[in-house]
Amino acid sequence: MEQASFRERRERFATAIADGMAVIPAAGHQVRNDDVEHPFRQNSDFYFLTGFDEPDAVAVINPNHEKERYVLFVRPRDREMEIWNGDRAGVAGAKNEYGADASYPLSDLAEKLREYLIGRSSLYYPIGDPAHDGTINTVLKQARRFRARDGRVVPDSISDPHLLLSEMRLLKSPAELEKLRTACEISVEAHLEAMRFARPGLYEYQAQAAVEYVFRSKGAQRVGYGSIVASGPNACILHYVENARQMEEGDLLLIDAGAEYGYHAADITRTFPVDGAFTPPQRALYNVVLAAQQATIAQAAPGSSLKELHETSKRVLTEGLIELDLLPRGLDDSLAMHHYRQFFMHGTGHWLGMDVHDAGNYMTPAKRARPLEPSMTFTVEPGLYVDPGHESVAFPLLAYDHDAWMERRYRMGTEAARKLEGQEKEKAGAVEHPIPTEFRGLGIRIEDDILITADGHQNLTAAVPTSCDEIETVCAEQSRLPVF
Repeated sequence: MEQASFRERRERFATAIADGMAVIPAAGHQVRNDDVEHPFRQNSDFYFLTGFDEPDAVAVINPNHEKERYVLFVRPRDREMEIWNGDRAGVAGAKNEYGADASYPLSDLAEKLREYLIGRSSLYYPIGDPAHDGTINTVLKQARRFRARDGRVVPDSISDPHLLLSEMRLLKSPAELEKLRTACEISVEAHLEAMRFARPGLYEYQAQAAVEYVFRSKGAQRVGYGSIVASGPNACILHYVENARQMEEGDLLLIDAGAEYGYHAADITRTFPVDGAFTPPQRALYNVVLAAQQATIAQAAPGSSLKELHETSKRVLTEGLIELDLLPRGLDDSLAMHHYRQFFMHGTGHWLGMDVHDAGNYMTPAKRARPLEPSMTFTVEPGLYVDPGHESVAFPLLAYDHDAWMERRYRMGTEAARKLEGQEKEKAGAVEHPIPTEFRGLGIRIEDDILITADGHQNLTAAVPTSCDEIETVCAEQSRLPVF
């Protein structure tokens, strides 16, 4: 059944490349230190097409070849290396177990590509792979000599296959959704256990251990990304991963963690009090984020877009920030001048699937926000982060157009665009506004995984509570894990 899914994907991809040919490299081992390697995780595009979970391989999709339309180039069997690192499929296994029309040792790649490229009008290959770029360039040069000599057709361009594969990966099949649901279910259990487990005096890494223990004990092969376990002011660091601080009475703990199951990643964030009870300021700021998340998720349906969802989050968060006296101007000015970005500086969501920030374009070819469709999956994750060191903030009085900024950034480069923006802000002036003491150092994010359905949406991670009262109830429950 699994191989049938991979075969169907290859057939769709072959149709998309028509009379071209694709060369898709696998991931390689990455050295950690000396002779120790990082745990291997296959390249998602390669795995999507092949299901082959070994490093240092290459897949060739060649739809118009008489016999060898799908070929795997792999490491050959090697008894000595297999004693150290485990069994390999080898050349025979690649064909017999993974559905290849033919398979060869990786050392034969250049020779076979010289043959395959003759008669192909285009080549799909992800330029930038140091292991194979040299081979591809050399073989293309050799093939083009045939064109000069006797007019044979050879590729005159290289296209990125990821553009085609990302479109295929964006719309999830029932089998893919089943894996993603399992990843979400495992992650839900882990977050619930973290709420029960965490308490003052423990370290962030102990809460991380509780989360990842549940991941592995429930069958997840790995984490979907590095777990963020950020207590107190650390929650204001968006990608905090040190996870080393001792948690204190009165802290909020932000955990952003998701399991990967069957090459599909969940992505959940919850923020909760380590001593089991929100303080009034914590509850007030938390409820602003919760209101934004609820309003945003309610809008998720076919025809809406992630850009529209982001606009909803921005508006609700800004309204709440004004009500809590964290912004100096009214709603329209705060939005136009992007004053909310002092406290909400990231997007509201991203595609979710084989990669935690999954493949897929957010815009249409006409540069418009892409409408959501059934079987798309993504996150909704508004947040607010109040820098612990800021007694006041200078809010620039400069209207801001995000589309114009992105165009300028593309045209000038990020560094030059930021420099020019700084000059414009300085010219426009700013208003200084005090930050209430009770909010300083609070970082809050709430994130769920959403599936678009034919008539709306489904929250795949709703089983982890988000209301303050429900969270406090779970925090009061007895953990099932020991503390050593």
